[in-house]
Amino acid sequence: MLLNIDQQKELFPALLYLNMRELKNMSLHFRLPIQNEKIKLIESIELYLTTGKITTQQQIPTASKAKPKTVYPLAPETIILKGSFTNDLKTRIFLKSLIGNHFHYTAYGIDWIKEQWVQGTPPTYAQFATYWQQEYQKRQITKAPMKVEWAYLNFLDRYQKQHPTASKSQAIGAWKIERAVQVEKIKKILKLSNATFCKIKI
Repeated sequence: MLLNIDQQKELFPALLYLNMRELKNMSLHFRLPIQNEKIKLIESIELYLTTGKITTQQQIPTASKAKPKTVYPLAPETIILKGSFTNDLKTRIFLKSLIGNHFHYTAYGIDWIKEQWVQGTPPTYAQFATYWQQEYQKRQITKAPMKVEWAYLNFLDRYQKQHPTASKSQAIGAWKIERAVQVEKIKKILKLSNATFCKIKI
């Protein structure tokens, strides 16, 4: 089904409220390739519902993938490869030793690594540390806005500005209510049943 302009205006902002499982289920329902990033899933669904076209999934070249049964130590000169990199506590402690105690996993950092993988130029931990620190300092100055796909964080930010005395539990409760409204809106526009929308667990 192709959406008209009014349907697009109503549906597309609502897609931001879906979680990854729901978006992947919707992609499978429309026989679209499963992307690994929320914004890519949303863009793929939007393209299909407006043009009928199906996007191809970005492929990561062999040069960016870890080799089986190969150990990749946590060291500045070690290349970060898909299949070997994990954003766990051990890696975070190591990156703090390179960057400083202010390091934390960020979406822009993970996105940068994934971009390098797709381009076939996986970075070393030292290169990632340099990028992360430079980007962190820039964002401290510019106060870069949160990504549009970060619906939960954007909602909490707006809610707390509108209700400065509200508790965090109240804000989370308001989010759950709003998310439920948006999910029902999507189901209605696309004529999706509860079973179709959530039948596959990913």
